[in-house]
Amino acid sequence: MSLLKKQQLLIYLFIYVVLLGWLSSVWYSPFISFHFFNDFFEWLYLDKLGHFFSSFHLSLYFYQKFGKSESLDPSQSKKWICWSGFLLLLPIEILDGFSPNYGASPADLLANGLGSLFCYLHISYRVASGLLPKFSFHTTAFHLIRPALLGYSLPQQVLKDYNGQTYWVAVDINKIFHKKILPEWLVLSVGYGAEGLLGGHDNVWQSATGIPVSYSQIARTKRFFISVDIIATTLMGKNKIFKYLFSPFLFLKFPAPAIELNLERGWIFHPVYF
Repeated sequence: MSLLKKQQLLIYLFIYVVLLGWLSSVWYSPFISFHFFNDFFEWLYLDKLGHFFSSFHLSLYFYQKFGKSESLDPSQSKKWICWSGFLLLLPIEILDGFSPNYGASPADLLANGLGSLFCYLHISYRVASGLLPKFSFHTTAFHLIRPALLGYSLPQQVLKDYNGQTYWVAVDINKIFHKKILPEWLVLSVGYGAEGLLGGHDNVWQSATGIPVSYSQIARTKRFFISVDIIATTLMGKNKIFKYLFSPFLFLKFPAPAIELNLERGWIFHPVYF
């Protein structure tokens, strides 16, 4: 690793430690004794997909930044860096374990580990390299019912309103079958989302004043999608404008038509879905 990259790595680590210190004092304080919390079945698994997605892309970023050097032979690439996502998220799970509002989640740890493992497979094997996790989000009306939990502002909703989140896998048919079937910049994409989620397990809770609130009439529904997506790296190589225009779609799903199978409302066609 070059001196410049070592310096960059130290800067990243310094920023990360500062952020952890800030979180521990502002977000998690006060602390109680360490404990676990089983949230495996909450939010129809969307939060677990979020952990998988975050761990994968953190791992992939650090591998491409520090492990995939032109001076290295492919067999000598630092693939162990693929576990950086798991390691970076581990202290947050530990802090959760000391928080009275949360708890260390074995399911989150598993999802984080699987995200880093898939990063290793993604850079190591051709078939796995043709599968890329992606994310999309759209605002929903559900946050208006319970904004404290699902978010007041747009940045909060992106993280907390699972009704608007969709997790995708971009499937590069050409790479998987080692044959040109689609244009080099085009891939298929399958996605998973949900709607009607006003709580982790159900839509019943107590207000701040202790009054029972029930929205059980709102169905908690799984949603499955099939769509198309772009290979951002291919388009980014065309010119400098494309490099900046398409760089967000290295991890975001490109808006495109989609067919949805909604387990409550049946088949739905979306002219554009994100």
